[in-house]
Amino acid sequence: MRITLVAGFDPERPAASGVQSYVMTLGRALAARGEEVEVLSLGSKRSRSGGIEFVPVSPRANSALEFVVALARHLSRRKTSAHVVHANRPDDLIPFHVLSPRVRKVLTLHGDHGVHLRARRGRAPAILYRVGERYSLRRTQSIICVSPHTKEAFSNRYPQLIPQFHVIPAGIDLDLFHPRDRLSERQKIGIPETAKVATFVGRFEPEKEPLSIVDQFIRIHESSPDARLLMVGDGRLDSELRRRAISGHGSITIMRPVPQKDLALLLGMSDLLVLASRHEGLPTVALEALASGVPVVGPRVGVLPDVIESGINGFLIQSPLDLGTLMQKALYETNWAPAACRASVLVYGWERVAPAILQVYHDIAS
Repeated sequence: MRITLVAGFDPERPAASGVQSYVMTLGRALAARGEEVEVLSLGSKRSRSGGIEFVPVSPRANSALEFVVALARHLSRRKTSAHVVHANRPDDLIPFHVLSPRVRKVLTLHGDHGVHLRARRGRAPAILYRVGERYSLRRTQSIICVSPHTKEAFSNRYPQLIPQFHVIPAGIDLDLFHPRDRLSERQKIGIPETAKVATFVGRFEPEKEPLSIVDQFIRIHESSPDARLLMVGDGRLDSELRRRAISGHGSITIMRPVPQKDLALLLGMSDLLVLASRHEGLPTVALEALASGVPVVGPRVGVLPDVIESGINGFLIQSPLDLGTLMQKALYETNWAPAACRASVLVYGWERVAPAILQVYHDIAS
């Protein structure tokens, strides 16, 4: 089967993006099963990696709209020969609905992007996005939701489309993300062997609340000098994060996004992953941390309430006031079993998730 995956990232540039991780690892999992996979993405040249053909539609895109326009130009020059096109935003499918209406289409909803858009850019762009979302979803043959919460939200908005909705979580690479020797990995980036390390991975954007994590950590560090915070990502709040990190007196390290293999090493040397997002579909990095034997402190969003067992593999934040208290409790007052953390996410391995997605492709392509 010829499968085209669509996502607006450059495969040569690491990003703090769950979608990039999803597309890259899904593509490799499908290719390993003998499927013919291409990814329409950004970049300067065609490349091949892990059995995937990366086809850039534009060197760069400064917005989602620019990427959609680039997709339309690409399709006007080269009609798709794919049996299935699988995108990760409703608007990315619009060029295919218009220019390749007969090709079968799949969409993965990683959460409600309209909510994030309204918070970041205001009411008018969010309304325009909803118009495109409605147009696209009504013309899409199968819609994958990464969590039951995402399916419920979109089922309420589009009850007529309920038969097209499927809950299939994002997969994780269990061979890459696994418990490691934390001490040897810390030496590589200069973190003391005896430190208690909390890590955040994600976009430095307001909805991810990275500033709250830094502020709460600084309070922890005042009473626990061996505490360290590792912030991995980028975004609009980067400069403000670095300014506030000065108050941590060297206890806070801020890093740009890293490739998956390096992320696995960073998670493996951590004592805790901390998230504080206002909204999430399925935070893949939380599953990757748990697979690495690392507990998670995070909010009651997405699939986290279904995965996190208090005191077993992490803690759920009930309100923003809980963040610092639970970070302290996770780092200093709880004995974690890496095997229990990993066991809680074994069902998210790609060896289970990829066949479920492949079955969706076969169902609509037959």
